[in-house]
Formats: sequence, C-alpha cells, structure tokens
Amino acid sequence: MSKIIAFSIIIILFGIHKIPAQNYLNYYETINKAEIANLDKGFKKSDSLYQVAFGLVDKPFKDDYLLASINSEKLNENHKTYEYLKSGIFYGLTLKRIKKELSKFKKSEQWRLLKNEYKSIRSEYLNSLNLTLREELLEMVKKDQAVRHPVFGSAKKMKKTDNENYKRLLEIIEQNNGEWPSRFAIGDGNENGKYAFGEITIMLHHFTKEQVNGLKPILISAILKGGLSPYNVAYPLDYKNSKNIGERKRGNTTFFYSCNILGSYRKSSNKEIVICDCEKAEKERKEMGLEPLDDYFRKINSSYNCYEQNKK
Repeated sequence: MSKIIAFSIIIILFGIHKIPAQNYLNYYETINKAEIANLDKGFKKSDSLYQVAFGLVDKPFKDDYLLASINSEKLNENHKTYEYLKSGIFYGLTLKRIKKELSKFKKSEQWRLLKNEYKSIRSEYLNSLNLTLREELLEMVKKDQAVRHPVFGSAKKMKKTDNENYKRLLEIIEQNNGEWPSRFAIGDGNENGKYAFGEITIMLHHFTKEQVNGLKPILISAILKGGLSPYNVAYPLDYKNSKNIGERKRGNTTFFYSCNILGSYRKSSNKEIVICDCEKAEKERKEMGLEPLDDYFRKINSSYNCYEQNKK
C-alpha cells in the first residue's frame, strides 16, 4: 500500500514540477485530494498529499493545517501533528479552535510544548499584520451585523450602513493598489471552519448584486494569489446571484425555490441544493479554485440537484 501511495505522490509532483511555487490553483486542487483521501480513510495518502500541497506555496491556509493535523492525529504521529498546528497558529489558528478539534493529541508531550509556545507564535502572527486596517474592517462588520438586529436594526439603517461600508471598501482597495485586503495583511480570524463565508467577506452578502459582481474580478485575483479563500467568495456570489425557479403558497405566505450558480450557499432550512447549470458551475468552480461539486457536497455531507438537467 505504501508503494502505491508513494507512486501516486510521484505522479502528482511530476505533473506540477513546471508550475510556479505560488500556483494556488494547484494548491487548492491538491488539498482537495488530501481531504478526499481522508474521507476514504486513506490517512497516510492524505498526509502525503498535505505535505505536497504545503510545499507548493509560501503561505498555506490555517484551516488546511488544522485538517492536516486532524488527519495525522489518526496516524498517532504526534510530532507531525505538532508541526502542522504550529504552522497553522502562525497563520491565525487559535488554541481555542484546536481544542475543539483534537482529542488524543491533547494527552501528548507535544501538546504541552505547543501550549507553552502558543503566545509567542501568536504574537509573531499578529505583528505581521496591519492591525489598524484589520480593526477598521472588523468594526465595519460589527456595524453590518448591528443594523440587522431584529429589535434595534431597520431597513433604513441597513441601507445607510451598507452604502457606507461599500464606499469605504472601495477606498481601501484603491489605497491597496487595486487589490482586496488579503489575509496576508489583515489575517484570517474566521473561527467557523473552512467552508464558512469568512469574517470580512460577510459584508458582501449585503451589497447589491451589481456591487458584488463588480468586485468579482478583484476577489478572484485575491484567490489566485492566495490572499482569500475561494469559499469566502463563492458564498456571496451565490447569495446575490441565485435565481428563483418556483414558488408555493401556504396561507398568506409565499415560499420561493431558487437555484445557485456555484452551489456553495446553503440556507439553514435547505439540505439539498439546486444548481442552476451544473456544467457551467463546474467550469467556474475550477477557475476559482473550488473542487468539483461531487467532492464538495460529499465533504459537507449534503447533496445537490442540477436544475437544467432536470428540465430535459
């Protein structure tokens, strides 16, 4: 079995040796293969793939380091788990988050060592950021959420805050040479897991469809440079571009059915997602670093249907 795994890794390396080290699209693809191998209980293969992925770029994502550590914990390789977590902390992973995800490792000597080193690594991470800009953006997020409070919020407050946040975000992008404020500058403080919509990009959900689509090239550019997770962009794009495909009435209430263009936005009441055009979605997902639909829905333990295919 180990020979098969080694051979597979050699094939992957052979296929990417001509690609620049900063090719995040290749990184995203390899990470997906590692996650799928983990789901298939091929923990050694998964670990090897994680190592390949982390070697492709200078700055991997903290959530990928966390998933790699969860995988290596199953191999009882405490030293490797320690190294993954240490790297993850340097890119924003918190001790609180780690404690929720790992169990056996917390009984090891390496866990005690990591806890002792945590403050120092965390400090180094924070010192690498533009904390002034980060705090400003987080304050914008707080205002975004506050005006949506069921008691203290209002439609008028929402419109005013959303317009102010959008205009300020455009100014920040202009001051940043036309680029999105990436995780390299403001950090990655999302504590809700890899497939959540992100802590800063939640504001995008409340801009107009035209505003979000106008920002899309800038967001995609950040993804390709590794400064933003593809999932942070897929959620608002689906949220603002979903299409109504049917409705039903219950009393005086009308319920709408919609389809998504990428398949990443899930309302809490929906278990199964409908994709407007699966062929187009697969193409766009690949271009922005997202895995195939089958892999994604398997990883989030959900399912999907193809609307256009159902019509035929």
